[in-house]
Amino acid sequence: MIMEYLKGLILSTAIILPATAVSQTNNDYWHVDTDVYMELEEYRGQRDSFDNKVFDKTSMVGKLSLTNPSSLWSFHLEHRESLRNYGRNFSTSRDSYIRNRTQIGATRQLYRSTDAVLSLNGTYRKESNDSAPNTLSRSSNSLYWLMPAGSFAFNKKWSFDFWDAFYYYSNFLKSNNYEWEAEHGVTYKYSDTITAKLTLYSDRVWDKDFKNIFSQDQIRVYLPIKLSDQWEISPYFRYFLNESSYDQRKHLTQKVKNGYRIGTQVAYKLTPKLTLWGGAAIEPTQWKYPKDDDMTSGTNNRQTFYLGQIGFKYSWQ
Repeated sequence: MIMEYLKGLILSTAIILPATAVSQTNNDYWHVDTDVYMELEEYRGQRDSFDNKVFDKTSMVGKLSLTNPSSLWSFHLEHRESLRNYGRNFSTSRDSYIRNRTQIGATRQLYRSTDAVLSLNGTYRKESNDSAPNTLSRSSNSLYWLMPAGSFAFNKKWSFDFWDAFYYYSNFLKSNNYEWEAEHGVTYKYSDTITAKLTLYSDRVWDKDFKNIFSQDQIRVYLPIKLSDQWEISPYFRYFLNESSYDQRKHLTQKVKNGYRIGTQVAYKLTPKLTLWGGAAIEPTQWKYPKDDDMTSGTNNRQTFYLGQIGFKYSWQ
């Protein structure tokens, strides 16, 4: 049953998105790009309440973007279906459910010169969680965000880049909340094929009364390298400076002691329009308190997260 669901999802994504793109490419003014991929997220040792070994998320994702070099506007559409708490052979239990996310957004270029770029993005996202029969309903939400982003070039080698996203969550079955997520840093262009980027990533979440319930800070490093006309590799590294969760009384409920993520994405251009790509990452961390579902282990509460991705991108014009 699950495999039939996955096949149907892959087929519908492959048919619907290209059909939309073809209708747009009749106008040479717009560029239409699609990205379809599968993503697997797993915590070592994670189990459901029935002691079954499960993946945290197995997701199918479809993205479509419309861009135009002559226009100040660009648009994007994304749909993600995630199988939560499914077994190794996609077996299910009363803990298994499907999370659906659909988002649509538009970006307006506010300023552009030879040295600087500034834009503003607005996006709406709807998320729902399908519960198993005869189980309690799960929370869902509508998310609204505004995200200014920009870049300023100091010279031909160095630039400052940033994005700041401001979120409002309208939640069902739990209180609404607010979030700020951002990344600020510098980029160094070593050559036309090698670029290095160093940033500070920050994330803050507040409840409906604007009490802080989550904080996160990371140092992030990116090193995209173009190996040839066909091959590109983009290794990256994240170092945890802080990650803390709090209850409504401002009591600490969880805190990372140390951790990092190391990963890469690799892309191979089959044709000028079609690119195959994949990604992998590992993230070992250590926490102050143990986590549920055997996500941490040992007296030092160690956790290991794995990420895998594979997909293809197609440019319709």
